[in-house]
Amino acid sequence: MSNLNQPNVGEDFIRFHRIITRGLEVGIRNTNEFLKRGSIEEQKREGFLNYVEAFSSFLDGHHKVENQQLFPYFKPLIPDVPYLQLMKEHKVVDSSLKEINSGLNSLRSKRDVISSLKKLQSGFKKINQIWHPHIQIEETQLFQKVGSLDINRDEMIRIQKKFSDFFQKKAGPAYLLVPFALYNSSPEDRAILAQGFPETVTQQLVPIDWKDKWTSMQPFFLK
Repeated sequence: MSNLNQPNVGEDFIRFHRIITRGLEVGIRNTNEFLKRGSIEEQKREGFLNYVEAFSSFLDGHHKVENQQLFPYFKPLIPDVPYLQLMKEHKVVDSSLKEINSGLNSLRSKRDVISSLKKLQSGFKKINQIWHPHIQIEETQLFQKVGSLDINRDEMIRIQKKFSDFFQKKAGPAYLLVPFALYNSSPEDRAILAQGFPETVTQQLVPIDWKDKWTSMQPFFLK
């Protein structure tokens, strides 16, 4: 979420883009390294698979929010955005995520490691080819303009919650996604994101109750 004193959904989604961008970079780099070695180091295996699962679910949920909630809300307010083009590009990403998920399922079943990693590599590559020009359009033509709209604070908070609740219904599990979001963020972004979670999440669930489920991803996170 944005700074709670100055809520801004546009800034939220730019921040989410930074999380996804880093996840994509980490996924590509490590997949390529594992392919060069011909295997996944056993001590990194669980963490890498959880990281890729979290990346895939986060990106899928992010696009569902944009398609079904955010675009319909902002289209009447900011009509000169190529919404149809953006949604078509989301379909390309969705297809690539299916390829990644297929490779991930094979890796979890400990089937052909090389073939499975190549599926991940192919899916990541296809997303990477479209990702940066895609988010540039979203950010420059839509998200950066949200702050100048005549949307009062209460309404901004309402749509923040609406979008967040929708995301939570479409993406999961939370014990992977919340740490993925927090620890793929810079310290500055992390502090702002943490403001949007109930204290029980940041002070009890993430550091204590969920830690055994996500701690394997730590080697892939920012400090």
